[in-house]
Amino acid sequence: MNDQFTSPAFGKPSYLKWIIASVLGTAPLFYAPLAVSAENTNSVEAMDTITVTGEKTNKDLKHTTTAVTVIDSDQLANGQYKQINDIVTLAPNVVSEGFGNITIRGISGTGAATGQYAYLTGSRSRVATIVDGVTQRWTGYSYSPSGLWDAKSVEVLRGPQSTSQGTNAIGGALVQTTNDPTYEYEAAVRGGLENYENGNFKKNMAVMFNAPIIDNELAWRVAVDGSTGEGWLNYAQNDDELDTGPDVNDAKNLNVRSKLLWEPSAIPGLSAKLTYNYHKYKGEFLTWVNDSDDDYGSQTQTLASTQNGNTRIQDTSIHTIATDINYDFDNGISNLLHMDYQLDHITFYQYPLNKTQLDNKLYTFTLDDRVNFAVPGSAWSGMTGLYFQHEKNNFTVDNAMSSYTSFDSSAKNQVSAIYGEATYALTPVWNLIGGGRLEHNTTDRDMVYNPRGTSAHDIDQDDSDTIFLPKVGMTYDVTDSTTVGGNIRRGYNAGGAGATMSTGVYYQYSKETVWAYELTSKTQFGNRASLATNLFYNDYSDYQAQSNSIITNVDSSHTYGIELEGTYWATDNLMLRTGAGLMNSKIDNNNAGDGDELPYAPHTNVSVGFTQYIGENFSFGADAKYVGEYYSDLDNDSDYKAGDYMTADARLSYTWGDLTIDSYIKNLANADIILLKSSSPVRASVGQTRTYGLNLTYKM
Repeated sequence: MNDQFTSPAFGKPSYLKWIIASVLGTAPLFYAPLAVSAENTNSVEAMDTITVTGEKTNKDLKHTTTAVTVIDSDQLANGQYKQINDIVTLAPNVVSEGFGNITIRGISGTGAATGQYAYLTGSRSRVATIVDGVTQRWTGYSYSPSGLWDAKSVEVLRGPQSTSQGTNAIGGALVQTTNDPTYEYEAAVRGGLENYENGNFKKNMAVMFNAPIIDNELAWRVAVDGSTGEGWLNYAQNDDELDTGPDVNDAKNLNVRSKLLWEPSAIPGLSAKLTYNYHKYKGEFLTWVNDSDDDYGSQTQTLASTQNGNTRIQDTSIHTIATDINYDFDNGISNLLHMDYQLDHITFYQYPLNKTQLDNKLYTFTLDDRVNFAVPGSAWSGMTGLYFQHEKNNFTVDNAMSSYTSFDSSAKNQVSAIYGEATYALTPVWNLIGGGRLEHNTTDRDMVYNPRGTSAHDIDQDDSDTIFLPKVGMTYDVTDSTTVGGNIRRGYNAGGAGATMSTGVYYQYSKETVWAYELTSKTQFGNRASLATNLFYNDYSDYQAQSNSIITNVDSSHTYGIELEGTYWATDNLMLRTGAGLMNSKIDNNNAGDGDELPYAPHTNVSVGFTQYIGENFSFGADAKYVGEYYSDLDNDSDYKAGDYMTADARLSYTWGDLTIDSYIKNLANADIILLKSSSPVRASVGQTRTYGLNLTYKM
């Protein structure tokens, strides 16, 4: 691995690296004498009550029995993290899985399959990503992940969230909220640059504008961000693939979000919001490498006309329009109606062996109407709602070579549900929680499948299923600063059908379910420190896993573990933070796999970090995280172990009037990060190399 501060692409020093490394390295020494006496607006006095919204009702964090990490706008502001899945790995037992995906408590967020296997089997994700009430669609990879510009908060809910979010949330949920329009003029612009170990650069630009149209009645906010450039992955050629082909590590993306807020004075209590989102992503999106001779340490994909010598180049666009109509009856009861329509158009082609081309159009309509209640003087509070979603998914996978698989599919999925949760205050310190979700799923899927040049096979799936997902829990305020609690809840993910890759033989796989048991403790030590502890045990039935190119059900398996998360203000200006996740997984009954571990389930992940504030204008900090070893496959083959890496990031921020300068280094030691290994073909997905970043943000 090249640790020189040089740019191989340009054959000259990379001055951005020198500048950022020098400033970050000397800043703590230069400013240390000032740290003791400087005043700081981010000091211990600023620790506020944290409200959790991810369970569809506003709750004080200490009365939430779900394990949740809340990442606020201060942690999102410096531009170091570009996508939601980049930052959520700060939470305990949340680790990167590859291709921008994550694992929560050993449960793969991608679901049982990725890539063409996801299309062939209709498998679903296990971790829901919800942005402003809109669930992001999942189609085998994270083709156009949600950005973080002008975001307000991100909540990481660990463990099944099926009672509130429904299917596709058996592993957890990521809930992102962006800033709504306000009745004040606001504007911001950001320009930034990232430099990678291979000498490549990416530029990013972002703007935000907010304005009142009618004072205290109508306001508009727009946020736009995008990036362009060449990525951090290395490419080599077997022949002349780089000389004669496309720029394989070039990528461009654009995100546009526009919100219109109406709060008519003539109708007190009414709030209506119209949101339009547009995402565009072109270029590189995979992180496969095939340099297995040095255990993938060079992060290089050598292009060749072989199965493992390919990369994919995508062109994806997503349009979403959503409306939120809220009415407050002014007696502790409110109605919240959310509707959205989403169109995803995903295309990619493979290079240099152009054997696979995808064209996928996904249409989704969602309606979610709920009533929240917290009547003053009543011991009852909670919410109840109705949910409906209709999804139409059409795609074609064409292969230029007759010896490879192709298929054409049209599918309709429909979900309807009634759900709710209520809290009853038994005493001033004891609260009883009960709720559930009754959900009905239907799938109508027709596919013509041509396996590796043989005769066509028809897959005709027409399934329906109804399931009840209960939840019970309690909280107890031990003291004013400490609350303990617990819950039992059921999670669920739908089953499906597919065909064997080589012969086209039709098969079905069952739904997967889990009974989750959790104990929590949350303590706030004045304004100085906080500590959250979670104990969990998850008992899975028919866990879905990919084995020998098909999805199979593991009869019985379980996971259990503990999570710790804390912050501590060591001085009025120095904040320390730490998190730890310890867990075990085991397959209890699966023919030959008894006693094995689940894939992507590391036993250990530990993080530590700090932020030092110097007055009101300057801060610097760092974070480090270790992820233990885990298996990439269901069979627990030692050749396909991944993980066992440690990364560290450092950052520095300085504000001068309305201008903020942020610099950062990601993967400070340039560690080799193996996220998963594959045997067919032989390759691995790797994590990002050392990255130097600089952002300038001007607020008006």
